[in-house]
Amino acid sequence: MSNLNEHLDDLDPTPAVRSLAAAVAGRTAVESHRQEQYVSLRPSMEGAVAVYLHRTYASIALPPERAASLAAQIPGSQLRKKTPATSYLVLPDQILTEQPQLSADIADEAVAWRATGPKSRVGSAHHAKTEKEEKGLPGPLVPAAAQRRLRRVRVTLLSDHAA
Repeated sequence: MSNLNEHLDDLDPTPAVRSLAAAVAGRTAVESHRQEQYVSLRPSMEGAVAVYLHRTYASIALPPERAASLAAQIPGSQLRKKTPATSYLVLPDQILTEQPQLSADIADEAVAWRATGPKSRVGSAHHAKTEKEEKGLPGPLVPAAAQRRLRRVRVTLLSDHAA
């Protein structure tokens, strides 16, 4: 986590953003990458970015229907549609401060989801297709452990935060 701490020190986020990063890194293995305006968290250096940590807010990558559902349930959050496959739930500092557990649970869900999806390279904005995908063959299967983790995170979120 030393790279993450260095990245956060350089970004100088609010305490709530820093706490979210520590909570996610304390629960699951993530890699961080520093850009000018944010620190990104991903399940591995080849996994797609799950969370963008900005100075005063976090943008969390989720399937569009899940992001829309959460945005409707969390007053003050915003929904940003990125692609047909990914939307971002934007949680401002106030929500991160008032609901740290919920915020961390949603970020964990994003990390688990990104661990099961297409891989990207650090610093690459577009995903390159593998040779198998180019030929129309199925890509790698989702590891069973990643599927179980994703189901466990979703069940926990539904049971802990249903209201």
